Amino acid sequence: MKFGQLVIAGLVTGSIYAVFAVCVSVWYRVSNILNLAVGDFAMLGALGVDDLVRVRNWPLPAAIAVTLVTVAAFGYLYDRVVLHLAQDGRRVHEGIVITFFFTFALSFFIDGVAKVLFGTDVHAAPALWSGRSLSLLSGLHVERAGLLVLACAVICGSMFWLYIRYTLGGKAMEASGENALGARIVGIDTRRYRRIIFTGTAVLAAVFGIIESPITGYTYLSGATISLTGFIAAAYGGFRQPGRALVAGLVIGVTEALLGGYVSAEYGDTVLYAILAALVLAWPRGLGFEAAVGG
Repeated sequence: MKFGQLVIAGLVTGSIYAVFAVCVSVWYRVSNILNLAVGDFAMLGALGVDDLVRVRNWPLPAAIAVTLVTVAAFGYLYDRVVLHLAQDGRRVHEGIVITFFFTFALSFFIDGVAKVLFGTDVHAAPALWSGRSLSLLSGLHVERAGLLVLACAVICGSMFWLYIRYTLGGKAMEASGENALGARIVGIDTRRYRRIIFTGTAVLAAVFGIIESPITGYTYLSGATISLTGFIAAAYGGFRQPGRALVAGLVIGVTEALLGGYVSAEYGDTVLYAILAALVLAWPRGLGFEAAVGG
């Protein structure tokens, strides 16, 4: 029973890693840029809905709708103004480096705005599926919010994988990341795909923050930590494979839970990252790291 409960807990934690890894890898695939602000959009979603419902007494559906529209509008305007200036000029390679720092700066900007708007306390959006934990086989239990988190991770990761692999739009998106100039020559609007993916992953992250925040709670500083976990899982997908990033996130979450349960709750994270580092050193090509750095 202990093993099963640890696996369930690990899948829920891994789902958090997986969703943000998918967001990171999809946007990197279309733009060759790591989005270091993806976790901050999740934080905005959670704290925004919490503020509208708890402080301003809005109904939950209206609070969610307004928050997601606001996040989408902000993501769209940021791409149209900042990322357009940074990446769409003549010196594209320099723009790629600059844009990396622009997403890093965006994370700090969102954190500062969130601190002013929502304060420093821990808050969470209202649970979308409230009630007692669900009982599974052999006496195992899973929180309803945890089940929603897992479902969201699997659905989002699978949809992105299917879109990239089997649709014309997915092929065009992939071409944009492989060779932006060549894609433009054959008529692919790389700017539009970058804008769609940046805005879409921002909204997806906000949705996930709303779903997941009842489990962990968020502060205005939670976004950076979330982005880091997504970055780590995305790395094991070579930063370009959302399907592999999804699986990597789930595996890392389960491994972390098992190490914490059977090895040491205090040093489980240390052992986990030592194992991850050893895998990178022993098998970089198989894990996709050589492809990620152009090797």
